Amino acid sequence: MSYLEKSGQLTPVWRMKCEAALNASYQRLMTFEVGGGGLDWYGRAPAKTILTAYGIMELADMNRVYPIDTGVIDRAKKLLDGRQGADGAWPLDVPMHTWSRLSDSSLPVTAYVVWALREAGYEDEPVRRGMEYLRARESEAADPYVRALVALAIGRGYDVKRLEEGALIEGDAAFWATSGEGLCHSRGDAAVVETTALTAIALSRGGSPMASKALTWLTRARGMDGTWGTTQGTILALKALLEGAGPTPSDVPVGIRLRVNGKEIVGAFQKLSIDNFDVVQQAEIPVRPGQNEIELESDALYRISYQIAGRYYLPWAIAPRPESSPLSIEVAYDRTDLELTDTLRCIATLAYRGKETFMVIADLGIPPGFTPDTDVFERLVSDRTIDKYSMTGRQITLYFGKVVPGRMIRIEYALRPRFPIFAQDPRSAAYEYYTPQNQAFGVPRKIRVRPGK
Repeated sequence: MSYLEKSGQLTPVWRMKCEAALNASYQRLMTFEVGGGGLDWYGRAPAKTILTAYGIMELADMNRVYPIDTGVIDRAKKLLDGRQGADGAWPLDVPMHTWSRLSDSSLPVTAYVVWALREAGYEDEPVRRGMEYLRARESEAADPYVRALVALAIGRGYDVKRLEEGALIEGDAAFWATSGEGLCHSRGDAAVVETTALTAIALSRGGSPMASKALTWLTRARGMDGTWGTTQGTILALKALLEGAGPTPSDVPVGIRLRVNGKEIVGAFQKLSIDNFDVVQQAEIPVRPGQNEIELESDALYRISYQIAGRYYLPWAIAPRPESSPLSIEVAYDRTDLELTDTLRCIATLAYRGKETFMVIADLGIPPGFTPDTDVFERLVSDRTIDKYSMTGRQITLYFGKVVPGRMIRIEYALRPRFPIFAQDPRSAAYEYYTPQNQAFGVPRKIRVRPGK
């Protein structure tokens, strides 16, 4: 909404759409506040330091374009002030991730809290003390992720050359990797996206020409669904792109031509103009078996980002499986042929063999025409086997908090048929929410429900 307003595109219709979305988001965000202030993964005490700082940043951003009750920010700020140490640092309140293995885990935590508070407009005594702590120890930030957080917290006074030195160059693009985890437990490719996005924001604010290389890499790293793999990665990438957005193009329309295998697809794209330069345009490409040649040609020397994506379906029997994964999931039924009056008994077994992690998701497929018994999942939340669950017509989603190596979880539940049917159930899946390449799938089965006598 802020972007549309700054670029002069916030029409009454778009304002209404944005405000409706913001209102729904704000109401949902409030469910994560705990008694006494601060936020938690599931709205249960005690509040988490990093999530509370993240919530302050979210709410302050929202308040710039949509009025909210700032009391929630005040309560969160009071909680953070009470957790600050005598040395000005914020300690890691729980061993959430590999920051706990750093020689000084207070460095990234303090950097993130100070960055969040300064983004929200705070420059008071707790922030000043936090800044003093960071300036005294900024040379200890060896990991690019931590270095980017420290740079963002300190602001324009930070020497961006330290950020530039850690760049990994790929032609006209640059990215930054991390040996640890992101603030929401991301690892691998997801952590690289977060590290690069945080660095890009800091470089943009420091006026470094390397920022454009980071933004180029982020643009290319976007998935075919328009996201960067995880929620946190997508949010930080969007922040970086908005931070480094250049001037709008001239008002002279620029034509873009698309040719596939030597034949032009007439009218595939509208001319780029000041009214649509920031809008994604899509065109279907008629491909043939084997090799295809796709050409884009423009009337001007613009740097235009583009993406070619394909999708296809394979029978489950020949579909490739993940080569290796620390996760496995299996859903077993007591039968696959039953009558309408029967109950389908199910056992889901989830196993984890990787490093200690957080936020594992299991999606249990619901066969068409079946209704799950929700009582068992309420009990699983009560006894802390799972942290939360949600349900749609096609799947039951289970959320697990900290998952330790070697853990095996066995969940028994029941499904009741509503009408006779012969169908295949959706596949079940398990994955780490912030490291989605760690995933596993269960084998779908065909199920028949007979009318009975």
